[in-house]
Amino acid sequence: MFTSTLESLELFEKSLRGSNYSEKTVRAYLADIRQFITWLKKGRVDYDNPRHLQRIDIVEFINHLASVKATGVTRARKLAAIRKFFAFMVENNIVISNPANTIKNPTKEIKNPAFLQKNEYKALLFEASQNIRDFAILQVFLQTGIRVGELVNLKTEDIDLENKNLVVRQGKGQKDRSIPLELQVIQALSKYLQSRGEVALDSEENLFVTRNGTGIKVRTIRKIVKKYIKRAGINNRASVHTLRHTFGTHKVDNGMPIAALKEVLGHRQMQTTYKYVHLAQSSLREHMERTGL
Repeated sequence: MFTSTLESLELFEKSLRGSNYSEKTVRAYLADIRQFITWLKKGRVDYDNPRHLQRIDIVEFINHLASVKATGVTRARKLAAIRKFFAFMVENNIVISNPANTIKNPTKEIKNPAFLQKNEYKALLFEASQNIRDFAILQVFLQTGIRVGELVNLKTEDIDLENKNLVVRQGKGQKDRSIPLELQVIQALSKYLQSRGEVALDSEENLFVTRNGTGIKVRTIRKIVKKYIKRAGINNRASVHTLRHTFGTHKVDNGMPIAALKEVLGHRQMQTTYKYVHLAQSSLREHMERTGL
């Protein structure tokens, strides 16, 4: 029975959700494949017949992305999505072979992630010092290195101020991990939790909530961080993920063993954690050049 390209995409979406892919991953796959199909539609009338699609179609799409200045990272991600989509169609006998298998991944640009110097993150905290909740959020990022999605999912029971501990439940890779808390974040969270009791809460479980008492969203967190980055006059490259990089870099600089940092950050591979060693070394070289040491 013939199955069109668009029908195949609907089946692919159901397969991803049935395999328990995260909502974020499903949305990313679908967005990349829909972009490919939209591009195909402009150039050929048989775009909706997946058996007519060939390797050259995918190559030309990737070349098109390069022509509009898409990064190597972006092109590689979209190629991976297309490759997975065709693999799904092969497995379900919609197409005979996967034309994306023989296409080499675009070269990814090597770019060091941004992180904040001590004077920058102090300026960031100063700008948020009059807002108890926002100050606590920034302190959690800077003192624990957790991801934005992990912070949003924190519950009050995940924070143990007496034993100086924070638990990230079902983080990336569906693993729990424990992070020791420094004095600065303990004080910020303690003050926040006292003020938080004054809010009429819809959900007692969420640690960080809005003025209405509902759980705070990722989009809101990003806006909060961007607001204080702008107020502090920090580089435009900085974002909420910059705070995670800041934590990792300064922990290495302060002598935390790389194996311990890997566990705290929840990395799967040691190689991912080693980038903070390189960042710390690069920061030291820049400091020596500026000061003439």
